[in-house]
Amino acid sequence: MKLGGIVCRLVAVVASLCAQNVFAEGDQPVKHHYLLSINLAPAACILHPEWRELRQCQEGYSIIVHGLWTEKTAAEKKRLEKAEVCSEKPPELSPVQQRVLEKLMPDEAVRDKAWQKYGACMGLSAQDYFRTITAYTNKLKLPDTFKQEGSDKVVGRDELLGQIIKLNAGLTEKGVYLRCQSNQEKTFVTEVRVCYDKLGQFIDCKNFKPNCPESVTLRMVK
Repeated sequence: MKLGGIVCRLVAVVASLCAQNVFAEGDQPVKHHYLLSINLAPAACILHPEWRELRQCQEGYSIIVHGLWTEKTAAEKKRLEKAEVCSEKPPELSPVQQRVLEKLMPDEAVRDKAWQKYGACMGLSAQDYFRTITAYTNKLKLPDTFKQEGSDKVVGRDELLGQIIKLNAGLTEKGVYLRCQSNQEKTFVTEVRVCYDKLGQFIDCKNFKPNCPESVTLRMVK
């Protein structure tokens, strides 16, 4: 067979493989899934004494943004586990954008860390990273239960998730989950994680990692 014929046959085989999408998982184009992490400040502050001097703890915030990052599968995380920080520089933001962000992320140190550890790794400018955080946070509705004042309240995990899903059209059971931490007496809900696609629409999480028991404690605003 002539060389030209061999090349043509090879091209045809490769084209067929592409059409059948049979390349190994690691060779496929990456679809961006973003994970928005919301901290429940009252619980986080009591569990982390080192945070208690932050504005989020001193000024009675109920819900704050922890950060936004590209959600990765376990295999992707393993490949990138050495890249802990992508920038040593703080984000350069306009005064107007800083004022807007203070409502979502009141502490500059938290904003800086989110940018250095997550945002700078996403291929976005600092301005676009925090604009994305603002847009995704504004899209998300959370129950008023998270903002109530008073004594700690024991609630059902599934009941709480049901309230979140009901408030957000298009959000599925696999698109949101809770994270909890315990002290010696109670298990507190400390975080809500929600997954989005690159266009800002709710999407099922690739790496679904809830860790809360059936009954959890909500730390009320003091």
